[in-house]
Amino acid sequence: MLAAHTTISFPRIEDFLGDILDSLTAHDMPVTPSAAGYVAVSPFGTARLVPGPQRLAIEISASSAAELNRVRYAITGLIGFVAKSEDLSIAWVGDEVGPTFPPDLRILTVEEIRPLTPRMRRVILAGEDLTRFDTPDQIHVRLLFQPEGVLTPIWPALDDAGLIVWPRGGQRLESRVYTVRHVDVAEGRLWIDIYDHGLAGPGAAWLRRARPGDLVGAVGPAAHGPKPTPRVLLVGDETGLPGIARILEEAAPATRGQALILVGDAGEVQPLKGPEGVEVRWILRAGPQAVDETPLCEAVRALDWGAGLDGLFVWVGCEFHDFRAIRHFLRDAVKLPVGQIVAFSHWRRGMSEEEIIAVGGQAVRA
Repeated sequence: MLAAHTTISFPRIEDFLGDILDSLTAHDMPVTPSAAGYVAVSPFGTARLVPGPQRLAIEISASSAAELNRVRYAITGLIGFVAKSEDLSIAWVGDEVGPTFPPDLRILTVEEIRPLTPRMRRVILAGEDLTRFDTPDQIHVRLLFQPEGVLTPIWPALDDAGLIVWPRGGQRLESRVYTVRHVDVAEGRLWIDIYDHGLAGPGAAWLRRARPGDLVGAVGPAAHGPKPTPRVLLVGDETGLPGIARILEEAAPATRGQALILVGDAGEVQPLKGPEGVEVRWILRAGPQAVDETPLCEAVRALDWGAGLDGLFVWVGCEFHDFRAIRHFLRDAVKLPVGQIVAFSHWRRGMSEEEIIAVGGQAVRA
């Protein structure tokens, strides 16, 4: 067994600890309280977190070099993002193993690209050992795009500092996070539905040039999926639509509820399979958005909330301002318990993913 540890000087630990624990759980490291603090267990190893006065002590262990660096990277990256404003110094002591290939990275091949609507494309990827992506409670994945003109990409490594080492120059990799729409482990197929928003982001740019035979790296999965409940409310825009479609397909036949989906126009409406008891309502944008909130928020507020909250699960995936407004409404006005809500800010108007990462957790915190 390999091990490492760090003690972080953390003056405002009490302001960030809850978000750190939530982030670990959302990234496939479920956290449970222990006598000394908290224990986070992932498929790759274990982390023990012991908060103290203005500090956070962490011990990690794993059975292999690659797994140790994967746990080290998860802890370093998630704490660094959540508490970006604190400019923390995280220095690991213990076993040094050198750069390692990420154990959750799979190299996939583009097999087919199907148009679903004028702007939505289904990318079917083929690869081996996809079992880890077939997890209904962790449904997001980060794709690493083969650089244009590069036939043999260099993939990233994880180092002893808990950092990811990216290839540079012409081998530089762009990446974006998407929802895993469907997985067929036996056939070695993974579907990603990607919305082309018409802008120049790396995901949309890759989608426009991608061809069968291209290579894609896939890291994950992460982010909470649905909880099995008799009633659901599913809310999202085009970026949340793949998640809503997957949740509907995998829901029990007796499930009841509603799905509210915001799209640009009637051409973006697509057929969805799901329980007969779940009403799917498509909401069309009136035009360019000039205010923070869209008709999606209005639709959520206008629902009949008098039927009670027992057995209700709400899943939200949309733009940041809608996400924040809907989450506050559910918590403050509806009084829906936190354990019955899973909500994501899939994007933020006016900010790229790189700008969000530079700002840290406060850029997407509700």
